[in-house]
Amino acid sequence: MRRFSVTPEPPGLLMRSVLVAALMIAALVSRGDAQPVHPGMAPPERVPAVMVGDRVVNVAWHLGVVPEAMSVRGDLWVFGRTLANTSSMILGCPGYIVMKDPDIVPRILREKGLERVLIERSDPFDRTRPHRDPMNLLPILEETGIAADPGGKITVIDFTDGIEAAIRQIGAVLGREAQAEDLIAARRAQLDAVMAGLPLDRPGLNVLILDGRVEDETGQAFVRAHLPGGYADDFLLTPLGVQNAAGPLADQGLNGFAALAGLDGLEALRPDVIVMTGESDAVQRQLAEALARHPDLAGSVPALANHALISLPAYYDSAVVDYPLILGRWAAAFTSLIEG
Repeated sequence: MRRFSVTPEPPGLLMRSVLVAALMIAALVSRGDAQPVHPGMAPPERVPAVMVGDRVVNVAWHLGVVPEAMSVRGDLWVFGRTLANTSSMILGCPGYIVMKDPDIVPRILREKGLERVLIERSDPFDRTRPHRDPMNLLPILEETGIAADPGGKITVIDFTDGIEAAIRQIGAVLGREAQAEDLIAARRAQLDAVMAGLPLDRPGLNVLILDGRVEDETGQAFVRAHLPGGYADDFLLTPLGVQNAAGPLADQGLNGFAALAGLDGLEALRPDVIVMTGESDAVQRQLAEALARHPDLAGSVPALANHALISLPAYYDSAVVDYPLILGRWAAAFTSLIEG
C-alpha cells in the first residue's frame, strides 16, 4: 500500500470550499477532557502522599483529593498534565521513576516528609508501553526500607478486581468511604444509561481516529492514527458497534499509533467518519493542506463527502471515573451523524 499518496483528479472548487467550512466548524468543538467542574465546587484537598498511576489519581480527584506528588502517563492523560501544572508535583511517568530516576520517589518522601504512597495495580497498566508499570516501583521502595516501615506507608490499590472495588479501597485509605459509595453509584448509573442505547444501529461503519498535536516551539502540526486493537477499539468503537478504518496502516504502527506524514492518501482508507482527538487543529490543518493538493478527496472520501468530521475526547483508560461521560459523548455524536 502506498504511504498516504493519491493521484489527484480535477478540482471540485465548491465541494472543497464546503469541506473547509466544515473543518472550521469542527474547530469550534472543544476536545474536552471530561473532568467535570461545577460552579461552587470546592477545590480538592492536597494530602501528604505520593500517588503512582493514572487511575488512582483520577479516582482520588473525584473524591476531592490530590496528592502532593504523583506519577502518571502525562503523554496520554491530558488532565494529568493539568494537575501537574496546577495542583501536584509531577515526578514523571511510572517508567521514568523506575528506569530513569529510581531515587526520585524515595527522595521526595524524605525531603517532604510524606507519609504515604499509593501504587496502582492494573493488568495491564499501559498497553502502549507495558514496561511502565507502577508495580515496578515496589522493589525500589523495598530496597530503601520504606516498604518494611511498620507504619504501613505503602498501599497497593488493586484495579484487577474491578473499578468499584478500587474506588472503595481508595475511599477507605483517604477516609472518604461515603463519597466513594456515592461515586460508585453515580458512575454505574451513567454507564448503564449510555450502554442501554448501544450498539448503534449502523453496523459496518468505518471510523478513522486521527490524533493531533501541535509543537509548542515550532507550531508544526503532527497527526497519528489510532490503530485497531488499542484503547479506542476496546472502550469506544466496539461498544458503539463500529470498526476502525486504520487497519491498512498497521505496518507503520508504534505503540498503538501510526504516525502520518500527511493525509493525501485518505481515499485508500475510505473512512465513513473521521474523529479528531487531541489538538484537533493539527488534524484540521493537515486535512486542509491535503484538500488543497488533492481537491478530489472532498468527493472520493465518504467522511469528507458527507461532512462526517467530529472532534471528541480520546480515552486511554486513565480517567476511569469519567469513562461513561466520554463514551456518552461519542455515542451522542455518532447518533447525530447517523440520524442527521
